[in-house]
Amino acid sequence: MIAATLLVAVVVHGVSVFFLPRLIMIRTMARITKLAGINTILHAPRPTWRSRMVVRPSPDLLYSICVYDFSAADGAVRVHTHDMPETYWSVSVFDANTNNIYPLNDRQAKTGAADFLLIAAGTSAGAGRLPVVPAPTNRGIVLFRALIDDETHIAEIDAARHYAACEPYKAG
Repeated sequence: MIAATLLVAVVVHGVSVFFLPRLIMIRTMARITKLAGINTILHAPRPTWRSRMVVRPSPDLLYSICVYDFSAADGAVRVHTHDMPETYWSVSVFDANTNNIYPLNDRQAKTGAADFLLIAAGTSAGAGRLPVVPAPTNRGIVLFRALIDDETHIAEIDAARHYAACEPYKAG
């Protein structure tokens, strides 16, 4: 009896560890896609206690989010922004398994800008002048965050984050 219980526990644990992250991302990507489409950025309103598009969002951050899909972008998606505000900001890329495969923040960027090419791992699509970030899955999420460091700067921070884009890459 104990062996059977342990076997069931191991199977349930293994299934939940393997499938739960994927199910979470499938659900999240479907919700975002319904609102914004594929390879198009959605500038979400400031989170409240009711917001749940992003798990436990912070009301001190403004979020912009994009579902990337290489099949709808000829294998490459350009992620970029410029003139970001003088506050903490970041862009993170998550694969379809919820892994954060590429983080970049204001201290690392130093120029108030981010500009890179997201491509399927094992391909060389768009290799050239832009830094290349290989993604292990053909779909995932790009998440921009900007800190509201002062309530009087919300309009400025919100306007700056609207420079962010996530779009199919067109070489040339």
